[in-house]
Amino acid sequence: MGITEKSAEYKYIFGPVLSRRLGISLGVDLVPHKTCTLDCLYCECGKTTDKTLKRAEYVPVDLVKEELKDFLSSGPHLDFITFSGSGEPTLHSGIEEIIKFLKIEYPQYKTALLSNGTLFFMPELRKEILEIDLLKVSIDAGSKENFIKINRPHNELNFLRVIDGLVSLRKGYNKNFLVEFFIMPGINESDGELLKLKKIYNKIKPDSIYLNSIDRPGTKKWIKPASPEVLKRVTECFGKENILPERYLKQHASVPAKAYYKRLLTTIKRRPLTAGEISEMSGINLDDLLIELDNLIKKGEIVKREMPNGIFFVRK
Repeated sequence: MGITEKSAEYKYIFGPVLSRRLGISLGVDLVPHKTCTLDCLYCECGKTTDKTLKRAEYVPVDLVKEELKDFLSSGPHLDFITFSGSGEPTLHSGIEEIIKFLKIEYPQYKTALLSNGTLFFMPELRKEILEIDLLKVSIDAGSKENFIKINRPHNELNFLRVIDGLVSLRKGYNKNFLVEFFIMPGINESDGELLKLKKIYNKIKPDSIYLNSIDRPGTKKWIKPASPEVLKRVTECFGKENILPERYLKQHASVPAKAYYKRLLTTIKRRPLTAGEISEMSGINLDDLLIELDNLIKKGEIVKREMPNGIFFVRK
């Protein structure tokens, strides 16, 4: 891929990662670790340490552009460049400038925004992200009570205002629009709650609904994956034709092992990963990779956490 030595110093871009939704995705992280409007029970990045609604230039726009230029200069194969990471990307006041930079300088790449959807009651923000190729927002609650219980929002966020903002966003955004529903068994998958969510989704009119369930270490260890029975009931409620199927891709970005190892901690910090996932997304031999991961464990940089679907490596 022609990764430069500078890649070891990346602070704001990470990966590429292999995403079930997006294929090979280069992440762009625009806020400091766990700066967010919510403190979701299931968040794989851990507990929110700066819960805020303040939009600001949390990381320098020019430095983000420099890192993107450096990484993209060799023309790597990517399915998406994705605004995501360890907090809420729409909190960054310069997101529009970075989107436009990518559209002008690197129009061959599709862009995606993974957002919790809480700030789109702001008309100016809705305008800023209109050039994004794919937009995913999260709606896990059909009621104010569950919004507070599951998402633990900033105390100035109003549930109905958030939903109204998403309805307004959809009216102006005509590209690929996804809603993600994170299933929390025992909290948001009762028939009554699902019907409330269905009404909200019908108002927003997304292109597809993405069902998600815990498969990586989250904030609370008691959260369990959704059973096949629950998944079936949720699918039947929302309509199978509206559910986005997962993509299981085996292709990878062919990143040189030495360069990828240098950036591995940066990626794991934002997304807990299994050894198999890292091997698939990077093309690095699994046996060699396990030796490197074991070295990082011995150095105290990462730890292993066992989940129902595998052993994940998490930054300590």
